Amino acid sequence: MWRDTTRAAISVVALLALLLIVVLSVQSQGQPVPAPTIDSALVQTRAVATFAIGLTGTAAALPTVTPTDTPEPAETAATASTASTGSVSPTPSCYRLKYLHDVTIPDYTIVTPAQVFTKTWQVQNSGTCAWRPGFKLVLVGGVAMGGSPFVVPSAVNPGAKVEITVKMAAPTNQTGLVQGTWRMTDDQGTLFGDALTVVVVVGSGTGVPATANATATP
Repeated sequence: MWRDTTRAAISVVALLALLLIVVLSVQSQGQPVPAPTIDSALVQTRAVATFAIGLTGTAAALPTVTPTDTPEPAETAATASTASTGSVSPTPSCYRLKYLHDVTIPDYTIVTPAQVFTKTWQVQNSGTCAWRPGFKLVLVGGVAMGGSPFVVPSAVNPGAKVEITVKMAAPTNQTGLVQGTWRMTDDQGTLFGDALTVVVVVGSGTGVPATANATATP
């Protein structure tokens, strides 16, 4: 379209130029020719009109762009909570052990170096599950004094009372207060229940005779 408009404008100019040449040619031959009256304003008006028509045609040929509303992207759905269930405290073990009293060798019993003695505690299964054979009483602190882990020989039902016995010997390399702490473990080695202690005084000192059967405070 722009080319057509330009061509039209050039044609008008060329026509005027040709007319001017003809007039000059006639005058040069000595023949009087009435000079044409050229209305410059009319020529400009026609040229502008021709150019405007070209612009109009060009604008009409251009594709019409209709604005459309672009929808906003939908918000991403909130991600479901992935909080670890590990933060919730697990159900406590059903295994329990309650200390009742010392059957033999109450705390602070006086013994002599290398003296062999048998420590016995009375305990109760205070949990909701039976202790299975193979559960063990093991040393968790202090001095073992030669004692070996006690192995539960048979099932102990909830509420049942039993005596646990460990054979020991007073140390020969130290005197004074000697203590050992024992606890029960399940078949996975997990500790549970009250701690059971052995507290003896090796050598001279104030204490309870080793043969006493007194009840000690847990």
